[in-house]
Amino acid sequence: MTDPKSRIASGPAGLGVRSTLQLLVFCAYLQLAWVKSARAEDHVSVKWQDYQEDDGRVRVLSKYLGVEKKINESFALRLHGVHDSISGATPTGSTGASGDELVITEVTDVREAGVVDLDWTRGIHKTSFQFAHSKESDFLSKGYAIYNTSEYNKRNTGVSYGLSFVDDEIKPSFFDEAETKESLDAYVGLSQVIDANTVASLNFTYGKFEGYLNDPYKLIAKDVEVIPGFFLFQEAPEHRPDERLRRIWFANVKRFFPELRGSIDFDYRYFNDTWGVESHTFDLEWYQKVGDKLTLRPSYRYYNQNAASFYFADLNGTDIDPLEPVVGVAPFYSADYRLAKMETETYGLKAIYKIAEQVSVDVSWERYKMKGKDGVTHEGAFPKADILTIGGVWWF
Repeated sequence: MTDPKSRIASGPAGLGVRSTLQLLVFCAYLQLAWVKSARAEDHVSVKWQDYQEDDGRVRVLSKYLGVEKKINESFALRLHGVHDSISGATPTGSTGASGDELVITEVTDVREAGVVDLDWTRGIHKTSFQFAHSKESDFLSKGYAIYNTSEYNKRNTGVSYGLSFVDDEIKPSFFDEAETKESLDAYVGLSQVIDANTVASLNFTYGKFEGYLNDPYKLIAKDVEVIPGFFLFQEAPEHRPDERLRRIWFANVKRFFPELRGSIDFDYRYFNDTWGVESHTFDLEWYQKVGDKLTLRPSYRYYNQNAASFYFADLNGTDIDPLEPVVGVAPFYSADYRLAKMETETYGLKAIYKIAEQVSVDVSWERYKMKGKDGVTHEGAFPKADILTIGGVWWF
């Protein structure tokens, strides 16, 4: 049932909801693209995913295709593509004239993206070159990356490092000219075989974003006093800094338990940035072998963050004038719920079934819940969703 205090404001497709959903959907894509199969043969992977928020909010239907082919003893090629169809409604950030509404806007768009990787192996060293391309009606992104992994100590110790650069162009229908933003990330990592059944890894990433970092579809509300005692309701675009530095620590432990025919995969991620956002993510998966053909994988993920330093539910009670912002100059402000103090939980179950020596199929269901923690932001802004994924792999 829709919140009785929410209302729909018709408008263009929201870049904000797509950014959030693409993060969720792209995480699933990354699992398809990056997680290595236990088998080394060439293979083709397919995935279909349905992300559906409660109360008829946003729905994303996604299709994935991945191909990995060994060219010779030194080179391998990986190709991955995704097609997203997005529709529904998402919050604009405005609290409406009453001050406690959930104003939402209709969204619809299609995203097509692809990633090409060329792996070059030379003994204990493997270097990968990557190009990524993503396009929507109002958004174009191109990414480039190079990363290297070297194995030492009888291949029990791995050292990895890399660089990535992303160039984005944003042009909603109401912009006269396109805005741009760029990001540069560098990472280093170390992995270590602890014993015959345990592997641990630790990575650090440092990134910098520059340019147009606003969401052009997000608004913020303020009752402006035009004459003493008389207020006029106003909605204005958000105003974020034009630079963001981020730091990410990521730790992982995998352990196999032979007596249980199962393994555990645990991740911890720490994030902070110059916008004042600090977050912690805990991710736990258990892989259980059932017979010779079936593997079950229950999972649980918990995430929490504090609010960005410039997050406001609205600008009432502040001295900020949202009608005359200067690019890159404070004061900054945003009512985007993704920058609020909040937490998320995701839990689910995946089944992988080997139907033949070279073919496996899988199906998973996940429940995603986001909850505000500031006591100010409208609780209806934070989505809850079911995620159904069906896929398969053919080795050849």
